[in-house]
Amino acid sequence: AAFLWKENVAKKSESSDGSEKKKVSISEAIKVVRNDPKIMLVGGVQSLFEAAMYIFVLQWPPAISRAVAKAFGEGAATPYGTVFSCFMASCLFGSTLFGQLAKMSFPTEKFTVAMLAVATLAMSTAAATVSSAMSLPALVAAFFAFEACVGMYFPSIGTLRSKYVPDSHRSVIMNLFGIPLNVLVVGVFLSISKLGLNGALSISSGALALATLCMFKLNSMVAKKVEA
Repeated sequence: AAFLWKENVAKKSESSDGSEKKKVSISEAIKVVRNDPKIMLVGGVQSLFEAAMYIFVLQWPPAISRAVAKAFGEGAATPYGTVFSCFMASCLFGSTLFGQLAKMSFPTEKFTVAMLAVATLAMSTAAATVSSAMSLPALVAAFFAFEACVGMYFPSIGTLRSKYVPDSHRSVIMNLFGIPLNVLVVGVFLSISKLGLNGALSISSGALALATLCMFKLNSMVAKKVEA
């Protein structure tokens, strides 16, 4: 294989005039973000929502397990596979709902604000449930609602990125917004012994609330521009 197979090397990208495209530097990407607040808001939504999502991914199993043990006794088995399958069905419902709203020509900015508000409410309910009586139905319903929001999130953020983030700088800009995302997630899991389930889910709720504010601001800016 080493002697007979040729290396599959991608062709160098070229601009419309035939010249080779110049690589975008980090400083150039930062300048583009600073010149357009809408890019900052889209990046903020992505960083905050995905940070909340990653926290949720590693916290839902112990949360469900504790709720099942409280509802059915310490020896009760937790049906992780069934719960995860229901999560995927909820996610599919969310992405299907996005498709239907898009067909009806609803502005992406408006229903993304609503989706983020629902996600914040769902995660706040989960955090409150974990810290109090650990009601299994309320916890599961909150997690299902959040997963439906995850299903709506990915096509929504893809649409927003294509609309507001320039293609020439998109990969570098999105990687820059990945830095605060990872800092938040790693910080939570390094402190998980002190935070506990309630603390981790509360931070996730706070991140979602901030993402909702960013999206609300973006929607307001777009609405003012349309009115003008």
